[in-house]
Parts: sequence; structure tokens; C-alpha cells
Amino acid sequence: MKRLRVAFETQFASGMPTGLGVYAQKLANALAARPDIDLDELRDDAYDVWRFDRRVYWDQVRAPLLARASRADIVHFTGGTLPLWAPHPCVLTLHDLAWLHGAVTGRLHSRLYFSTIQRRLARQADMIVTDTDVARADIIERLGLPSAKVAVTGAAVDDSWFETPRAPRNPPMLLSVGTVEERKDLITAVRALAVLPGFRLVSAGPRTTYAKRVMHVAADLGLADRVELLGFVDDADLRSLYARATALVFPSTYEGFGLPPLQALAVGLPVVAADIPVLREVLGDCALFARPSDPGSFADGVRAAAKSDSVVRDVIERGRTHARKFTWDRVAERTVNLYREVLR
Repeated sequence: MKRLRVAFETQFASGMPTGLGVYAQKLANALAARPDIDLDELRDDAYDVWRFDRRVYWDQVRAPLLARASRADIVHFTGGTLPLWAPHPCVLTLHDLAWLHGAVTGRLHSRLYFSTIQRRLARQADMIVTDTDVARADIIERLGLPSAKVAVTGAAVDDSWFETPRAPRNPPMLLSVGTVEERKDLITAVRALAVLPGFRLVSAGPRTTYAKRVMHVAADLGLADRVELLGFVDDADLRSLYARATALVFPSTYEGFGLPPLQALAVGLPVVAADIPVLREVLGDCALFARPSDPGSFADGVRAAAKSDSVVRDVIERGRTHARKFTWDRVAERTVNLYREVLR
């Protein structure tokens, strides 16, 4: 079979990688390990895309120039955005439509670029790939695309997460992982903490202006000394937090996938997650689900997770087995099949 030369965007793995960067780098590694792929990474570690003007320059100028210079058979853009004059054939990873749902807030120019403009540009991709069936249905409906143009290739969790030893600490710690932004609804976790005496809440993830609201609510409830927002943490520290936590709380009201709770399943850390369709799809029956934006329901879930009884132990064991189904090799296999389909 002919080897494919793929230009693959990994710029979002540079600096402080969020879910975008983890996906891009892990999938790039899996693709590069295949004998049928020659991979050219579209990346410049000296360039910071975490500022609006630089992001636009990367999307519209730097990335397409690098893509064309690679003379690849196909180009894969992984950040959910496309250049106005995208090289073809091209594939676009679109994890979610948070901007279109108003689940991400920003200044007018950001909303214009990521929702209005990119909504139109996304339709120019030869194929859009996403992580879940829930996200796929949303993309088809919201962008008005034919179903054949959107495919689920998935996301995954590294084998190394299964090797993270559990060592829960006292006082018991609740862990929240992800960007501290409104759609992640960390305030619900803080309010749940008010009826969970003895627990601490630790958040790991980049902060936005929403973080001030979180700490304001914590202060009003007299919980400021029991809530800690660490900001971005590196991989080693993140694994240590998963190891020491009593449970992962994931009250997010909108997701395209939800990588942190899947990582928690791999570690054997109980998960208390918002009961929304995409998390049901990803986690199956391996989490304790709570009503979205309901602090009391999340508090009940935490109490159940902290019991460590036979029911919880069974959920944890099922979770580890379930998480092993999500491998980057499988994501890479599905992605390469899509490349070949596009090229045909």
C-alpha cells in the first residue's frame, strides 16, 4: 500500500497544551509510528498561539504556508479552525461547537472569528472528524453538512495512565481538571463543597476571567481556604493529583468528548460527572452521574464515591476495562482510513 505523506498540525501541543494539544500530539505520535505514513508536523515552538492576533496569523498565514511547503498528499488541521484559502485535500478536526452554543465567551472579535467566520470556513474541509456520535450529530445539524462529510474517529487515553498508582490523601480532595471557564461550571462543584465538610477542591487547568467568579463564590460561602485553583500543571503533577484525589468532579455542561474523566477511569479514580449525553456516551455506566448544575446532586455523588464500598469498587473496575477500549492506535487507524477515503 502506498505510503501517505501527511501534513499534521501539532502547534496546539506547544506551550501549555489543553485538550487540543493532547489530542494533536498523541495522534501525531501514533500516526508517525505507522509504516504507511510519512508525517510532517505543522509546528513552530517559538510561536505562541494563545493570543488572538497570533492565533489568527497562525491559522491564516503560517500554518497554510507550512502545509503547502510540505507537499503532502493530505493536510490535517487539528485546532478546529481552517485558513480562508486552505490547501486541499484537507481534513479538519472539530471537537465541539462550543462557540456556536455560547458555551465559550469572549470579546466581539473572538466571537466573530471562531463562530461566524470559522462556521463558514469549516464547510470547506474535505472531511471533518470529531470525537463522539453526539458531537457528530451536532456538527451536521449546526453546520448544515451532509452526513457523509463528518466522521467519528474518536480520542483516547495513554496506556501510562493505567500505571498511575492510587494513593488517596487526607483530608479528602476533590479534583477538577480542565480550563476554568463558564461551561466547565466549576461553581457548581464549589457549591457542592459547602455541604461536604472536610473535603478540599483542587482545580488543574488554565484560568480565564471566570476563575474570579469561582473564587468570589467560594469566599461568599466561607470556602476560600478549601478551594485551590492551580492553573496549568504539567503532566507529572497532573498524574500526582489524580493519584491523590478521592474523586474527580466533572460538572461541565457542554463537551465534545471529556478527556479528564476518561483519564480518571484509567487511573481507577471515581468520577462524578454531569449527566449530559456526550458524557454518557464516553463513560458508559462507569461513572456516578449528577444532575447538571445541581450542587446537591453532585454532593450526593461525592458521598457515594467516597464510601469505597463494593458498588463503587465495581464501577471503578468496569471503568478501567472500559477505558482500555480508547487507544491512540485505534484513533490513528480510523484517521488513516479517512485519509484514504478522502484521497479516493
